[in-house]
Amino acid sequence: MFNIKENSIRRKTKELVKTLSKRQIPSGPVRKVVVLNNPQSNLTFENLKYVQKTFNLSSSQFDIFTFKDKNDHYNELRGIVADKNVFSTLGKIETPEILEFLDRSYDLLLDFTNMSNFYEKHLSLSIKVSFRVGYLNEEALYDLMLDIPKGDIKLFADETARYLKIIGLLS
Repeated sequence: MFNIKENSIRRKTKELVKTLSKRQIPSGPVRKVVVLNNPQSNLTFENLKYVQKTFNLSSSQFDIFTFKDKNDHYNELRGIVADKNVFSTLGKIETPEILEFLDRSYDLLLDFTNMSNFYEKHLSLSIKVSFRVGYLNEEALYDLMLDIPKGDIKLFADETARYLKIIGLLS
């Protein structure tokens, strides 16, 4: 079945992937972080506090973006929540709250979602961020890909912090 919305989002996502290589990698320390979350990611309040402590940043330096399906019964952490209905029939994002969020800039993106669908992927790629970290996958969507068990947030945070210290983005 031909779906204008899905085809439009897929096309726009491919364009966003191409722009990844044109970004400037930051040279200074991480000050503002966006965390991508979904119901399968295992991000709890306790895990979030661990991530903040690991990066030595306050909660005001973190924004959380949660993507969920309409039927998910997920108790969200604070932050922005989206589902596929934020996209118009032609695949444009029209929700003011989401557009305002996508207008912000971040130093670091921590993707705990493993992007289970193209809606998540498109929203993730729409975020203005200098350095992206996620799980190992078949596409080059991240600057740093970690080959660790999905959902092990503490190991993800520890490994990310270790590599960011090596490349000078974390003190």
